[in-house]
Amino acid sequence: MQKEQVNVIEEANLSAFEQSLKSNDTEEQIDIWFYRPIGYRIAKVCAKIGITPNAVTIISIFFGVAAGILFYYPALWINVIGMLLLVFANSLDSADGQLARMTDNKSRFGRILDGFAGDFWFASIHIAICLRSINEGWSQWLWVFCVLAGVSHMIQSAMADYYRNVHLYFIKGKAGK
Repeated sequence: MQKEQVNVIEEANLSAFEQSLKSNDTEEQIDIWFYRPIGYRIAKVCAKIGITPNAVTIISIFFGVAAGILFYYPALWINVIGMLLLVFANSLDSADGQLARMTDNKSRFGRILDGFAGDFWFASIHIAICLRSINEGWSQWLWVFCVLAGVSHMIQSAMADYYRNVHLYFIKGKAGK
């Protein structure tokens, strides 16, 4: 009898987890295997203590920007901490959307804020790596490539998000956008 109860609880948790996802065909494998399970746990805690999806997004901005700043330093152990902070920021990025879907606390502002969060992270990463490289003897012309890479990244991210949302709109209707 206890084993059956455990199976029912596991199925209910799996169902709740699956409902926190956008859709299986728009999720990337690394997200489904790694970031979404972590994000789901973070979202459950945030839901219990009343933290909003937008607050989670803002917190992710601080962790992502801190990660980028740590890539400026040449010490490997500092870079590793930066990588771990970036993984945590990505986990929070998963959690904010999952929390919004779990609590039905979705907003246009939240979508915009979520989009800008990644831009802040990657801007700090590009700037830190560019500054580090220039300090190590690279030409000031590196800024041109840094800016072009940043703009290219922002355009690519915006296009991917747009097409993902169009796809979700056609699968789930207005509820999926």
